Parts: sequence; structure tokens; C-alpha cells
Amino acid sequence: MTSKHSIVRAPLDEALGDEVHGLDLRIAQAFQILAVAGIVGGILVYFHLGFTEGPAIAMLSLVGLAWYTVQGRWLRLPSRAIAIRAGAIIEALTPTIFLVTIAHYRSSSDALGSYVPPMLFASVIVASIVRLRAVTGVFVGLTTAACFLVVYYANLRGALTPEEATRPLFSPGMQIVRALSFAVAGGLAFLVTRALRGAIGRAERNVRSHDLFGKYRLEEKIGAGGMGTVHRAIYCPEGGFEREVAVKLLHGHLADKPEFIEAFRAEAEISARLVHPNVVQVLDFGRNDGAYFLAMEFVDGVTLTGLAKRLSSSKRPIDVGVAAWIAQEILSALAFSHEGARDREGRTLHVVHRDLCPSNVLVSSSGEVKISDFGIAKALFEATFSETKTVAGHAGYMAPEQVRAEPIDERCDLFAAGVVLWELLAGEPLFRRGSDGLTAMAVLSHEVPAITAKRTGLDAAWDTFFDRALAVSTAARFQSAGEMSAALAALADTSRPRHDDVAALVAWARATASEELLVEPTVRHTGPTEIVRGEPPQPG
Repeated sequence: MTSKHSIVRAPLDEALGDEVHGLDLRIAQAFQILAVAGIVGGILVYFHLGFTEGPAIAMLSLVGLAWYTVQGRWLRLPSRAIAIRAGAIIEALTPTIFLVTIAHYRSSSDALGSYVPPMLFASVIVASIVRLRAVTGVFVGLTTAACFLVVYYANLRGALTPEEATRPLFSPGMQIVRALSFAVAGGLAFLVTRALRGAIGRAERNVRSHDLFGKYRLEEKIGAGGMGTVHRAIYCPEGGFEREVAVKLLHGHLADKPEFIEAFRAEAEISARLVHPNVVQVLDFGRNDGAYFLAMEFVDGVTLTGLAKRLSSSKRPIDVGVAAWIAQEILSALAFSHEGARDREGRTLHVVHRDLCPSNVLVSSSGEVKISDFGIAKALFEATFSETKTVAGHAGYMAPEQVRAEPIDERCDLFAAGVVLWELLAGEPLFRRGSDGLTAMAVLSHEVPAITAKRTGLDAAWDTFFDRALAVSTAARFQSAGEMSAALAALADTSRPRHDDVAALVAWARATASEELLVEPTVRHTGPTEIVRGEPPQPG
């Protein structure tokens, strides 16, 4: 009866057999080179050193060269199994043949003290490991050990002089130890080869487990949370095309709820409609082995959180124009999500992010600014909020109405954008305190210092801007991302693209920052997103 393990391993063993066949050919070529070296070495030691065994070694090497040449051709034939078995026998006997040759032309003591037989034995053992044939290593070890003892007791021991026989190096006990070492080496080769084959099998299974539909190859994990894990991945369909992406795998238990699946599917569709240069693009949605996944654009860079921390720790204030341009890029993304995204019928979706914060803003190495985490949070919030421990946003960036759990609209995102810009310019947190409770109290008490008191050189009009951007009342705030963007453009020149300046900042942050800033995933946090259908909010 065939075991399940053997059925699973059969394709791998077949594939390894094909690869090992190629290794057999390479090893035969390597031994051909070694034989040529033996021929040259035998001739040199005879003519330059006068060693009488030189011609014999050269002749044996010539025989070896002829054998490996024939074996190399034989291995290309369908009946190569016979060549493999014959090769194993010849290789197992080679160290003993050279041992007898040296003893015949020189002396037993020279043969026992020569490095040539052990070197040949080591080469044969290494070759058996490289070929991934575990039994061959055992055969070589036991054969060499047995032949060595037979030659020693039948020939070498009696040929030793009385003085040589008294030396520990040539004693019977030492030769038994040497024979045992050959056998043990064969056993170790067996264990190493088995371990290598097992490692290859595990690696193969691991690769298969990291393959989604033959389209994505998962690389290292770059994020994790209550909902699932985020992996760097390679999109590699047929044809050789490759693209680096981020794949978010949801935990399996979340797929057990029909209401979650439907909500998640709807949210994935909405996310795919948020096609904008300043929004991390959702590329694919699917299921693999019961686990749902999203494939998203991978942004090579750092989060705005990482960049801000690096600026703060270096006491380097960000250029006002650069900060304003970053805020403009954020507002451009919000303007599209609030007013530009359409459903299938062409209706405006009014997608509210609800969790805009620096860790959800990605700054790429080419100076792009992108908002992440649009789309899937609503499904999680409605279906599995208690299980995933998802919060309704980062406390330090929630608008007062969010903290009070009141109805919200797009203007809560504008409040968060104002907090992000204030912190960029001030170089310190605005509402964040030691705990979420204290942070929420700071938001509700509206403790907002004047930005001109935190950043010298700013015009008083900046205070007016933040008074409106961070107003407690939604009616007193900017009513749209476009309106807020226009007000910001009146304070700083944001018309000129600042990609190069931002890219230089990212490069500087990466070059000087600690390890956690070096690689940033496209998805840092998934907070709840609310889809508001109907008319845009009206002033008041």
C-alpha cells in the first residue's frame, strides 16, 4: 500500500532524479579533471622528485580518466542506472587501489601515512552527498573501511619494519579506528543527504504554500494584525512578467461568516474604483484555500509616521513648502474619494476614509504621496468588529464627532488632514497623549496651540487656516477637500511639483534611520471606512 507521504514526495523525487542526473554528468567531468591532475602529478613526482610510484599513479589516473569519459557518455543513455552502480563501486574501491599502489612502489608506512587515499575518500563522500544519494555514502564508507582492514592485515602490517610496527600510528588499534572513521563518515554522509532531501522537500512545500493561483509568489511578511497578514509578493503570471505587489491575506476564521464575505466583496469592488495617483491601488481580489486576499500596489518608501519621527529625532524642521505640498497630495486623494469615485451606475460614492493618519500615508522613494487603507474596513467593522478588535480610527487624528460616536461625513477626513499638516510643521504631536483616553480628552477639549507659536517665521494667516481646518464644529470647517486645498495654496506655493524634494527626504530618512524605517508595507493599518451615499455635506 502506497503511503500518502510517498505519493506527495513522488513528483519531487522524480524532479530531483532529473536534476541529479545533471549533477552526475558534472561530477564525472570534475573527476576527469582530477584524473588529469593525477596524471600530471604522477609524471612530475617521478621526474622531479624521483618517486617510483609516479608512473603507476599516472597510469591509474589515466584509467580513471578513461572510465569517467566512458561513464559521462553512458550517463546520457536510457540505461544509465548501470553506469551509476558501476561508478559507485569503482569510486568506493579507488582509495584502496591507491593505498596498495603506494605500498607496492614505496612502503607500507608511506602508504599508511599518505594523504592521497583519505583525500580520494573525502572526494567520493562529497560526491555522494552532492548527488543526493544517501545509500551511496553508506556503501562507500563501509566498503572503504572493510577494504582498508583487509589490505592492512593481509599486506601492510606484515611489511612494516619492527621499528615501524611499534609506532602508535601504524598499530592495529589505530587502523581499526581509521576504518571506523571511514564507516562513520559514510553514515554521516547518509544523514546529511537525507537531511538535504528533507530540506528540499520542505522548501518545495513552502514555496507551494506561498503560491496563490500561480499568479503571486509570497515573500516575507511585512505586517500583521487582527484581520490577517500582509506579505511582500511578486506578481508572476505566465510569460515571464513580474511586478512587486503587496498581498493581504485575511485570517481563515473571518471567511466563515456569509455576511462578512458579501460585505468584503462589495468593499473590494469599491476599493478597485479608487483609481488615483495619490491612492494605493487595489489590483486583485480572490480566494485561495478558503482564505480571501487582496493584491495591492507596493509602495517602496516609508510612512509619513517614519519620516516625521526621523525629522523630529534629528531636530530637522521640514520645509514649509514641502509640508504644504505633501498635504496638497493628501487632499487630492481625499477630493477624489469624496467626490470623484463612481459606482457602476455612475453615482458618486463619497468614500470616507475615517482613519487618515501619518501611518496610513506612504511616501515613496520617488517622491510620491499615497493614502492607503481605503475600502475593506467597513466589511470588517460591520461583520467582525468584536473579533478583530478594529478601532474607529487612530485616536490622535479623529475628529470630535468621531470621538463622540456621532454621525460623520467627509469633513472628518479634512480634520485629520489638518492634524497631519499641523504636526508636520510643528514637529510634535497635536492631540496624542500617553493613552487613547487622554488623547480623546485632548481632542474634545480642543487643545490646539497656535502653529505660529510652534514654528517661527510663519504668517499669521496660518493660524487662521488651522482654526478652520481643526474647528470643532463641522460647519466651521472647510466643506470640501478642494476648498481646503485652495486655502492652503494661498499660504504656500504648492503649484510646483516637489517630488525631488520629498524623494531626497525619504533617501535621507532611510540612510540615517533605524531598521524599522527601511522597509514599509503598503498596508499599515486597516481602520473602518464608511461609504456615504447621497448628496455631499452642505455648509452648516
